[in-house]
Amino acid sequence: MPPQLLLLDMLGAILMGVGLADWLANTSLVPESMRFENYDIVMVVVGGLMMLPPLIYIVRTALELRRSA
Repeated sequence: MPPQLLLLDMLGAILMGVGLADWLANTSLVPESMRFENYDIVMVVVGGLMMLPPLIYIVRTALELRRSA
């Protein structure tokens, strides 16, 4: 996997994890000055979207390997 996609996946997972922790556990991991209405839900959605390109790359690579075998 290209390093750019790996970095994108890691950042997306961190963003989603912090968003889920703030949303479900009522923690305060994000500073007050950076919060806005429903920021935790936005963090979860953006984190999930950031993890899509690496997933698509993995699926496409697997399909190409399956076709060539």
